[in-house]
Amino acid sequence: MSENNCLEINYLALIAKMVSKYKHRTYELMQLKKGDKVLDVGCGPATDTITLASLVGETGQVFGVDIDEQQIMHANQKAVDAGVNKVVTHYLVNGYQLPFGADCFDSVRSERVFQHNADSNQLLKEMIRVTKCGGWIVVLDTDWSTMSIDTNLVDIEQKIKKIHVEKTFKNSFAGRQLFRMLIEEGLHDIHVEMAPVFATNYRISRQAACLDMAEKLALEAGVVSQFELDALHADLEKADFEGKYFSAILQVLVAGRKPFVQEPT
Repeated sequence: MSENNCLEINYLALIAKMVSKYKHRTYELMQLKKGDKVLDVGCGPATDTITLASLVGETGQVFGVDIDEQQIMHANQKAVDAGVNKVVTHYLVNGYQLPFGADCFDSVRSERVFQHNADSNQLLKEMIRVTKCGGWIVVLDTDWSTMSIDTNLVDIEQKIKKIHVEKTFKNSFAGRQLFRMLIEEGLHDIHVEMAPVFATNYRISRQAACLDMAEKLALEAGVVSQFELDALHADLEKADFEGKYFSAILQVLVAGRKPFVQEPT
């Protein structure tokens, strides 16, 4: 496995730990029962599919899809290691064109995937298409415009944040869009929860928010100077050393039920 792929898997593991309680809330909103057939869109290295296997039991089925071949290979090995490979299957596919028939899953989930896709509407449509009538679609995603870092150098922080929102992710506003999207697609019984995340460790915060990339883009665009960036780093490192570092961001968790009789959207 390449160094980049190892870093990506470590990054996903870090994020999974930070949002652990919200992960379990997505499972609850899926309203799973033994024997269910479920799908995880953007499964990564089996972060959720193995847990889902324990919820649907030996008579259930769990499918995970992802566009990263290394992630799928890692996920398959983890399923074998966990002894659930007869229940869990992972596929290397694009979420825009899921290789499943209509109305075949009892529930479908996605977590922090919409932010990486330019066409969130098509992704949601596919998730709905493969869900059985009466089944639940559950999505957790981030609104990166809500990111906030406590610093005395607010002007520099805001410059980097602007670039971060515009350039780091394909859809930085995914979280705020979810409620509207579920309504427009005709889902019923829509449920919304806010899922705030905060960090008091500077290193973890930088990695989780992909700040290295955002700062690189900000420098290349001339939005900030190296002098300004060095000053910001010094301020945040000082806060971290003194145990005062703090950053936060909001995620949005939505769930909706596919109607038993499809209505025009």
